[in-house]
Amino acid sequence: MTMTTAEQTATPPPTPHRDPGHSGLARAGRFAAGPLVQLAMIILVGYLVLVPLAILIYSSLKPTTTELPFQVPGLSLANFEVVFSSSRLIEVTVNTTIYVVGSLLVALMLSLSLAYLFERTDLPGRRVLGPMALAPMSIPVTVIAIAWALTANPANGPLAVALRELFGIHIDIYSLPGMIFVTGIFGMPSMYLMIAPAFARLNPELEEAAATAGAPLSRRLRLIVFPLIGPAVAAASMLLVVVALEGFAIPAILGLPDQIFVYSSLIQYSLQPPSGVANYGQASAYGVLVLLLSLVMLLVYRRRVRDADRYKVVVGKGYRQNRTPLGRWRIPVLLVVLVYMFVAVVLPLLALLWTSLSPHARAMSLSGLSTMTIEPYLSVFTAPQMGEILINTAQVALVTATATTAISVWLALAAARRQFWGSQVLFEATFLVFGIPAVVLGAGVLFVYLYLPIPIYGTVWIIVVALTTRYLARGSRMVQTALLQLDDGLTEAAKVTGASSFTVTRTIILPLLKPALWRCWFWVFVHALGELPIALLLTGSDNKTLVVLLWDTFTSSVDYPEASALAVTLLVVSMITMWLVNRRGAVEES
Repeated sequence: MTMTTAEQTATPPPTPHRDPGHSGLARAGRFAAGPLVQLAMIILVGYLVLVPLAILIYSSLKPTTTELPFQVPGLSLANFEVVFSSSRLIEVTVNTTIYVVGSLLVALMLSLSLAYLFERTDLPGRRVLGPMALAPMSIPVTVIAIAWALTANPANGPLAVALRELFGIHIDIYSLPGMIFVTGIFGMPSMYLMIAPAFARLNPELEEAAATAGAPLSRRLRLIVFPLIGPAVAAASMLLVVVALEGFAIPAILGLPDQIFVYSSLIQYSLQPPSGVANYGQASAYGVLVLLLSLVMLLVYRRRVRDADRYKVVVGKGYRQNRTPLGRWRIPVLLVVLVYMFVAVVLPLLALLWTSLSPHARAMSLSGLSTMTIEPYLSVFTAPQMGEILINTAQVALVTATATTAISVWLALAAARRQFWGSQVLFEATFLVFGIPAVVLGAGVLFVYLYLPIPIYGTVWIIVVALTTRYLARGSRMVQTALLQLDDGLTEAAKVTGASSFTVTRTIILPLLKPALWRCWFWVFVHALGELPIALLLTGSDNKTLVVLLWDTFTSSVDYPEASALAVTLLVVSMITMWLVNRRGAVEES
């Protein structure tokens, strides 16, 4: 009998033969492998995060000075007694307090002013000026510190020379005010990114109603705008306090020439003094104190973020973003912003480029154009060890970015799915690392691998381990933020069809997370390139990286043209990386 087309279409396809034994073994293998992988990752993350902290605290309780903590028996509070009875503690505490508070005030003033101008007013050119204000974020902090040392040093810095000759004002960047000014400029973009969205979301009807009632601009800002953005300002401020507390490059490059110490530079100085005899006990004690301060700031930050819902502004479809007209002040305010952009962003980079093309450190002048040379670049890149240093740097940056992104994906997915008991606790535990100053973390990792029989001390892998630990907190939260924006409908539909969790992750979640994963990878890559304190503490003769060579060239060899050439090289790599991030983001959106 001949079957009709409809009957042929309705006939089900033959069922393929399945070996029940093979299927059962596969399921059993997956069942066994899943917990094993989870257990391995739990041990890995716990080891990376908790072991350095435990070793640091343990070292601070060992009565040691020049001996390694593990070479001295017994426990004691002698290190803390020495620290608290030392006259240097008061001096360093005062310096650190002035430095942190001053940096916060500078960054807060700049970020509030620029965020309000760019988000709430009709300032011309704001779409171009906004990204320009964020430029310092893409520059390694060591490069920024060196650029400002060249820009504002009293001998031949273009800014110092101009202020002295035009206005009779004498400035010295190698001072506590100089450190505060540069840290404030460096910290401004991070605060701006947290404050600007709060300005953008404000409902203009509140301000318009107050203006209709006759309230002047200053009163509207004080009673309406600032209270509503208060949580964002508080959170950004606490975060900057942590960043300033743990910052090392700026205090070291601008403060150590005049022996101006803050906590971070004192810890590094205790571990790597000019005499070559480290004081491990004192460094550990100071490290624990700074760790406690940072964790307190982080707890305050988390509380402020948690309470942010109390200050939400509810808007409907009729919401419109009306900008405050600047009137006759548009051009004067624009000129002030342009001057700031030139002084804060353009001039330091020009000074860096000028010095890198000069035969020696000298003031910027038209007559000097005729004697510009590429000899510093040739000298740097033809040095005997440069090939090995470039390979070390590439290994550290590439492996750190890849390892951090991979572990961050697992942490974020485990916490989101509650894959095992304590997954959320493990995810939150990584946030402890955010409060650990880089110098303190480097000291903890140093003690771990001086004691444990794991032969990675003196290799690039000890730097990779420390940097991966350092960036886990931020990387996992980058992935988590993107993960929370995904629709659960796709994953639920895949599970209904019988897809395993691994298949869902591989075919649905990871492709959707691809833009966020690239951003995370590139972010870690750029920061690993310029991370100075950890690399400085863990560097030996065989694992030197580009940023350590830059530090040595600028501070020890005092060869400013070659140091500038190295800084420009790091800057170019960082800028290219950020361009790739923005380009990939634009492609994904289109």
